[in-house]
Amino acid sequence: MLRDLTPALDLLDLAIVASEGLASDADRDAAASLAHAARRRREYLSGVIVVAIAGGTGSGKSSLLNALAGREIASTSALRPHTDKPLAWIPTGDDAISAMVEALDIDNVVEHDEASSLAVVDLPDLDSVSHDHRSLVEATLPQMDAVIWVFDPVKYHDPSIHREFLTEMTEYESVFIFALNKIDCLDEAEVEAVEAHLGGILKLDGFSDPELLAIAAAPTDGEPIGVAALEASLERRLVAKRADRVKLIADIRRAGRRLSADANVWTGTPDDAYEAIRAATGDAEQLSEVLDRFEIEGPLRAEIESSSGETDPVDLWLRRRAELAAIVAALGVTCAEIANDNAEGTT
Repeated sequence: MLRDLTPALDLLDLAIVASEGLASDADRDAAASLAHAARRRREYLSGVIVVAIAGGTGSGKSSLLNALAGREIASTSALRPHTDKPLAWIPTGDDAISAMVEALDIDNVVEHDEASSLAVVDLPDLDSVSHDHRSLVEATLPQMDAVIWVFDPVKYHDPSIHREFLTEMTEYESVFIFALNKIDCLDEAEVEAVEAHLGGILKLDGFSDPELLAIAAAPTDGEPIGVAALEASLERRLVAKRADRVKLIADIRRAGRRLSADANVWTGTPDDAYEAIRAATGDAEQLSEVLDRFEIEGPLRAEIESSSGETDPVDLWLRRRAELAAIVAALGVTCAEIANDNAEGTT
């Protein structure tokens, strides 16, 4: 399982604070924008693929969750509507996913410690009369790595699903996987006909190239059908997410290094640097030569040069430089560990 990115972002936040007066405003603003954007995409903080299962009443969402989990997680019922509360099946100890579930006010949570890079949110029936159901679905979808929209062969063309919801969600096409469930109730020709019809409807909804899979999550006889193909699609998305995470980790590390570049923290602050800078504070020419020697530039240099011979503010700025160096070093170690875990997760 891939590691949560939150510790790296927390260290980047600390570096942004510690770099005030040491780094340029442009570099600090860029680092803050990167951290903010990453935190808004909370699904990227976790190393698992986060999947929502959505659909109408009786489509078989809970059965699909059970099939993906390999055991019964969500109860199923012949009574409709059945799914009136969301259920989250999430990895144990994943703080980012736990925070997301808490933010969505999902109380029904089942944790797993299986070797699975999968977290699933089984959403309420969308065609329910409950406005809360629709609001939850709309709040959840933007945070998902993937959305499996489940149809059944009877209600797949229900206008309440297509006109009132799916036509409004085409901007999220890249995360949608459409599943025609319960194909064990049809013969081969019927499956092909319904698939073709549903694919045409989805294109009319505005999906340019909808990914549509035929499945039977809980057939009356035998093992699930088509679920392996669905899992393969999710795995491809996880691989893509890992690639995005590699870039994001590199961007986080690079942002930290840029914050410390002007203060040149990589040369450290040796003991003789304090004495040399303090001794030169009353002589502008000598101070400039010392700062050149220790390669101190940018805002930190300006602060030291404006000290007017006072050593206390110089000591303060040098201590802050050392603090920034320690934070950026910790950030580098954390990013390297996450990147290493990411590489192991792809094998």
